[in-house]
Amino acid sequence: MQKEFYVFRHGQTDMNVAGRWQGQGIDLPLNEIGCQQAQELAEQLKQTGIEVIFSSPLKRAVQTAQIVAETLDIPVKVEQGLIEGCFGAAEGKTKQEINALYPQTAVGWHNLEEEFMDVCFDGGETKRQIQNRILKTLKKIAAENDQRIIGISAHSAVIRCFILLFGLKLYTVPHGRPFHLCFKQDKFELFK
Repeated sequence: MQKEFYVFRHGQTDMNVAGRWQGQGIDLPLNEIGCQQAQELAEQLKQTGIEVIFSSPLKRAVQTAQIVAETLDIPVKVEQGLIEGCFGAAEGKTKQEINALYPQTAVGWHNLEEEFMDVCFDGGETKRQIQNRILKTLKKIAAENDQRIIGISAHSAVIRCFILLFGLKLYTVPHGRPFHLCFKQDKFELFK
């Protein structure tokens, strides 16, 4: 059976405003703008027919999912495999601090070409590990659930690594922008 996915990044947090990387280790709720972004996303998704939202376990993703789900009158299910990438030593730091502390790793991390997919910060995941995890998780969600149209509340690095599978190099992922995908015969296709 064909499934459709709407994958979106959580709304803004105070750490996003400060330009600090949250990763898995920093678990903050949405700020006021983030709540507004989630509400705007809900309005955008009203006509899609989404039947359920699966969310990363982190507060910012769960809160976004709950705001959207309330408007659409659908359930939210937490899925551990959707959690943000682990950035190890880079978590809690700004891009400038990361570039200064880990110059070589930072250059490789920001490069989205294939030869840099296995770069990671000390104690963190590589982009390939994040990509494989999200692909496996979305396939599991598709296989184990009867719903045909599914929302996914996730994070910037998770979405960026997943979208690379379709040749799309996103250096930033806007808060609350949905990516529409189709899943059939064990393959994902991105609607452009």
